[in-house]
Amino acid sequence: MLSRSYCAGLCGVDGYLVTVEADARMGLPGLTVVGQTSGALTEARERVRSALAHCGHAIRPRRQVVNLAPADRRKDSPGMDLAIACALLAAHEIVAVERLEGIVLWGELALDGSLRPAAGTLVVADCARRNGFQTIVVPRAAAPEAALVDGLRVLPATSLAEVAAHLRGEATLEPHLRGEAEPPPLDDEIDMADVRGLALGRLGVEAMVAGGHNLLLHGPPGVGKTMLARRAAALFPALDDEAALEVTKIHGVAAGAVASALRRRVPIRMPHHTVSVAGLLGGGRPLRPGEVSLAHRGVLFLDELPEFSRACLEGLREPMEAGEVSVVRAHGAVTLPARFQLLAAMNPCPCGFLGHPRRACVCSPPTVARYLARVSGPLLDRVDLVIPIAPAPEGLELAAEPGEPSERIRQRVGRARQRQAERLADTPWRTNAEVPVRGGALQRLCALTPPAERLLEELAGRRQLSPRAQHRLRRVSRTLADLSPEVDDWRDPVPELFVAEAAHLYRAPRPGDA
Repeated sequence: MLSRSYCAGLCGVDGYLVTVEADARMGLPGLTVVGQTSGALTEARERVRSALAHCGHAIRPRRQVVNLAPADRRKDSPGMDLAIACALLAAHEIVAVERLEGIVLWGELALDGSLRPAAGTLVVADCARRNGFQTIVVPRAAAPEAALVDGLRVLPATSLAEVAAHLRGEATLEPHLRGEAEPPPLDDEIDMADVRGLALGRLGVEAMVAGGHNLLLHGPPGVGKTMLARRAAALFPALDDEAALEVTKIHGVAAGAVASALRRRVPIRMPHHTVSVAGLLGGGRPLRPGEVSLAHRGVLFLDELPEFSRACLEGLREPMEAGEVSVVRAHGAVTLPARFQLLAAMNPCPCGFLGHPRRACVCSPPTVARYLARVSGPLLDRVDLVIPIAPAPEGLELAAEPGEPSERIRQRVGRARQRQAERLADTPWRTNAEVPVRGGALQRLCALTPPAERLLEELAGRRQLSPRAQHRLRRVSRTLADLSPEVDDWRDPVPELFVAEAAHLYRAPRPGDA
């Protein structure tokens, strides 16, 4: 008899519907699974065969063939075990074929028939909803994660026998009730008030958070670059439902952990400079998200930027521009979301003391030039804010007053984000940094006053700015105006003061700095 059940395949951080077709008929007993199975799914035949033997129903010896459609896509998740087993139960007429309609089945089977969670439950649940399914059966431990998807009825089960009893009408699986957990509290011990002085750096971090911009801090070691960067996390607002679902799906696929609630805090990723290209951009077999995708809707913090490999740094250019990264390997290709904000820090030279008022630099000019050349011009051109951090005058390091606390800065950032939300309400973009040039959107949404336009043209000529650099200044000046209480209405064009301030917040390191 021929039967069908439904599950989903994983492709990066997205899912696609898989139809499991099972046929049991007279012939040499055996179980064959076709449809490009690989990875952990290659052993599914043995897990399913043993689980069926322990499900409480007699399985007659038959020639059994299972096809996973579409057959042209590689499938490698053990989460398909449950759908394969249920399709075989229907093929043996133990459960009615009609009971499998409208249900997505997802879970890994143990040899005794018990159910275990499989990575990607949230992705599968979201795929089920998008394909019109209203019910999903998952292991009990994975039910909280599947229930994070609105409009889906989640039925938790502990074993194949329970699922079979439900499908036969002998018992009922009770739906799981969704309970949204509160977001974790902010770390009160990390506060911007700890940062004394560094007014320009603090302004840069505030503008970065408010407008979604990329930021590079450069200066000698020990002046507060890393301290400032680590405290930026406390300034971000909580993620909305759509962004939280995207972030939770990515981290669920990458870590294989069961999520009990949507991730409301922006992700902050801090890879070491020895990270590989696959670790940063994504790769492996099966293809997994890299650090740029794990930082989606959050921050990718790269300390000691020039120490990262050239391939890693140049690989950042595509996701910084497009908000996604295309990973192509011999065994497959996938496009992963990667709309992150780059927050980087670097020294001015290998020894770190070029331009230091009290320490002498021991690096030769060619050495400094080679060091700075590790960060290419095209990459630097995609960074909106490049700010030098200078050491405090001798004796004044601890004499400065404590900085403004994070709570007050968060309030300004919240107002600026609200202004952007109102201005971008009818667009697909969330922040000023995302506004594109096409269709005149940048000129319309980041309009400048006539004096500000003239100043921008003058700066472009004097500094020989590329078109991308001019667009960058326009976006940053719009963010600075959104932060300012002096600009009453978000519809007002940006005054020239903020264009000048935006230009002041872009001072790239040069070999001749001293």
